[in-house]
Amino acid sequence: MTSTTTRPVLSKDGATDNRPGLLLGVVLAAQFMALLDVFIVNVAAPTIRAELSASGGALQLVIAGYTIAYAVLLITGARLGDLLGHRRAYLGGLALFTAASLACGLAAGAGQLIAFRLVQGAGSALMIPQVLSLIQRNFTGEHRVRALSAYSAVLATGAAAGQVVGGVLVSADLFGSGWRPVFLVNVPIGIALLALGGRVLPRDVRAGSTRARALDLPGLLLLAAAVSLLTVPLVLGQEQDWPLWSWLSLGGSLVLAAVFGAYESRLARRGGAPLIAPRVLRLPGWAGPSCRSPCRWASTPASCSPSPCTSRAASATAPCAPDSRSGPPPWSSGPSA
Repeated sequence: MTSTTTRPVLSKDGATDNRPGLLLGVVLAAQFMALLDVFIVNVAAPTIRAELSASGGALQLVIAGYTIAYAVLLITGARLGDLLGHRRAYLGGLALFTAASLACGLAAGAGQLIAFRLVQGAGSALMIPQVLSLIQRNFTGEHRVRALSAYSAVLATGAAAGQVVGGVLVSADLFGSGWRPVFLVNVPIGIALLALGGRVLPRDVRAGSTRARALDLPGLLLLAAAVSLLTVPLVLGQEQDWPLWSWLSLGGSLVLAAVFGAYESRLARRGGAPLIAPRVLRLPGWAGPSCRSPCRWASTPASCSPSPCTSRAASATAPCAPDSRSGPPPWSSGPSA
């Protein structure tokens, strides 16, 4: 009797380096880097506020904008991987994330930092869905089990590491740069991963029988508008004593959410590919968590900031203490559609 051992399935293209350890290291390093950026900014928040003279609401948008952009664009990023190829989407998302990190580190004001954080979240939304896809497509058998175990370990350690690394970088105040290294640290890592990824990631090969789901751009725009109209007044309304525009914005978000739901249902009935399939929400045990989870993670960064961060005096420069309310990242169980 002979025993057989499964091997990772990798590209036979001579232009790629078919070492599974390197491939796994590249994709998991990007996963870790993106996860780090959820929590590392919490620690740097007091210094950011002091140096940029940011209001409490602006600081919360700096923290929450990354996660919100990621959550809204996640499913679209996954579908772009099916349409463009997982290698191409991963490298494109990594390049966008790295460039946005550089821009965040060089930002001259709170408005610029908020905008670049949104771009950073968009880069993560394109990059992160490809991590599991690349693992599933390039590893089999026991090698896949080990790869997924390593993936779980990255998710488990990223939150704590983000707060530790953020505290070290801010406290070190390298060359008098204050909070900026918490973003700039991503740049050399991102460049190295781009160089390695171009070498070790297998070329995208589309099977003739595989049909990628189309993008739902109208649904994406409706969802993004609804989330924006909900988030901005919740973050800025309190410090501005709830002006009229904040109530109009909240009402508009409910209207757009209803329009979004109606559009998605109609698209599903016509045989299209809705951003969120209504039949999934009707499955037992799915509707509640599906509605609560985005709301929880959209608000978590903002809710963490008032106590350890935004309530401090504008002159405070000490790093934030780790917040016990922080939990697993939104992409620890994000959809892969």
